[in-house]
Amino acid sequence: MEFYLDTANIEEIKEAGNLGFLDGVTTNPSILAKEGENPESRIKEIANYVPGKIWCQVTAETADEMYEQARTMNSWVKHAVIKLPMTPNGLSAAARLVQQGIEVNMTLVYSLPQVLLAAKAGVTYISPYVGRIDDLGWDGQRFIQEALDTLQKLGSTTKVIAASIRSPQVVVDLAVSGVHAVTMQYGVLQAMFRSPMTDIGLASFQADWNGLQAKLNG
Repeated sequence: MEFYLDTANIEEIKEAGNLGFLDGVTTNPSILAKEGENPESRIKEIANYVPGKIWCQVTAETADEMYEQARTMNSWVKHAVIKLPMTPNGLSAAARLVQQGIEVNMTLVYSLPQVLLAAKAGVTYISPYVGRIDDLGWDGQRFIQEALDTLQKLGSTTKVIAASIRSPQVVVDLAVSGVHAVTMQYGVLQAMFRSPMTDIGLASFQADWNGLQAKLNG
C-alpha cells in the first residue's frame, strides 16, 4: 500500500520524510493556500525533500483550461500526479492527459458511477474522501470496498487512493480492505506511532538499563 502525506508544510514533510517509507506528498488548492506562498514555488520546494510523487490540483474551469494548467503543473516537478475534479470537464481534460502519459488522479469521487467513468478514462488514481462520505451519513470504508470490487471486475488498472482519513484505525481498516494507497494529515501519521504500552515498556527497559549501569559504575 502506498503512503502519502497530505500537506504542503515543509517541516511536516521533512519529519515524515525522515521515516523512510513515504511514497510522496498530496496537495490541493486549500492546502497550498494555507501555506501562503506561490504554489509553483512551494511544489518545487517540496520536491527537494520528496523523491516520490507530488500531487498538484488544477483550479481552471473549462476542459481546455484544465488541460493547459495540468500540462504546466506537470512540468514543475519530475514525478507529478495531476488532480482533476470528477466533472465532465475534468474527465475530458483527463482523457487528453492520459494519452500523453501523464499520471492523473480524479478527485472528489463520491459514487460508483463516477468510479466507472474514471476507470474508462484510464486515469491512474481516483480519490474517494472517506471521512466526508461518513459525514454525509454513508459508510466511507464500505464505499472504498465497493470501488475496489468494481475496478477489479472491470479489469481496470486505476488505483484507489483513500483521502480524508481521520484516525489510525481507519488506515488499518483500509489496508485490510486492499486499498492501493492512502493519504493522511501529519497528525494522523503521528498518531499511528502512539501506544501507552510502548511508552511504558520503553521506560521500563531504560530504567533497568540505567540501574545496571549504576551498579557497574558504583
